[in-house]
Formats: sequence, C-alpha cells, structure tokens
Amino acid sequence: MTGANNQVQTTKRKTKVGRVVSDKMDKTIVVSVERLARHPLYKRVIRLTTKFKAHDELNDAHTGDTVMIEESRPLSATKRWRLIEVVARAGTHGIPSEIVADEEATTEAIHSAAHPGRTHDDGSTGADAGDTGQADDGTADDDATADAGDEPASAESAEGGSA
Repeated sequence: MTGANNQVQTTKRKTKVGRVVSDKMDKTIVVSVERLARHPLYKRVIRLTTKFKAHDELNDAHTGDTVMIEESRPLSATKRWRLIEVVARAGTHGIPSEIVADEEATTEAIHSAAHPGRTHDDGSTGADAGDTGQADDGTADDDATADAGDEPASAESAEGGSA
C-alpha cells in the first residue's frame, strides 16, 4: 500500500505552438496550428491547419504572434486550451501606414519582375511605354498617319461599291 501512495501521477499535458489568427474576443485567442500529413491516396505531404481557442487571461497575445498553448479542462463551450507563453512577437501592432507602404513596395517589386524595362514611378501606363517605343524608329508614326488617311478613303469606296 505504501508503494501506491509514493507513485506520483505525472501526466504530461499536450502543448502546441501556433500563430494567433484572432484576438478580438476578451481573454480568448484563436491559434492556428499547422501540421504535415501524408495524403492517403496521392501520398503527397500536405499542410493541414487546425484552429484552437485558447484562454489568454492578460490579453497578452495579438494577431500574428507565435504562441505556445497547453491543453486544460474545458473553460467554455469551445475553449480547451490555455496560453502558456508568447514565443515570438509579430512586430509593432496598430501601425497600418507602415503595412501599406510595405505593400506598395512589394507590388512595385512584383510589377518590375513581371515587366522588365517598364517603370511605374510617374504613373505612366503601358500605352505610354508603347508609344515611346514606336517613336524611336520614326517610321511607326508615319505609318500610323498613312493608315489613318487610308481609312476614310477605303470607307468611301466601300460605300460606293454597295450603292
């Protein structure tokens, strides 16, 4: 009997590391945890995500933070996890102007990679870039005027032929 009393039950609670996707509720965060699994039919490794609601007593975690959560007793209808620690912060929160500036720089980098030689700094469109390309040889502008002059003549001849 003494042996039974000396045994300490050491059940380890499960912990998971994930990214906070929502912190809009009071004292609750939604944590997205990714895992890799093999597809049963195609045998490819695929990325699966599961969302857990976790209790955040101090409202310490914010969207984008990487956090560690631990399972606990049911705290509400859907909450079964507690926030243990914030592993990594996402950066400064609540500064949307920096995000917009970073987004414009990213868009410009994508555009310049997709269309080398075109510039977007002065708001010029693709038609402007095409006009400057045609004006270099000098013959493109003459051909454009000659074609414009030919159109009314051909339209008149078409009308004369149908009458």
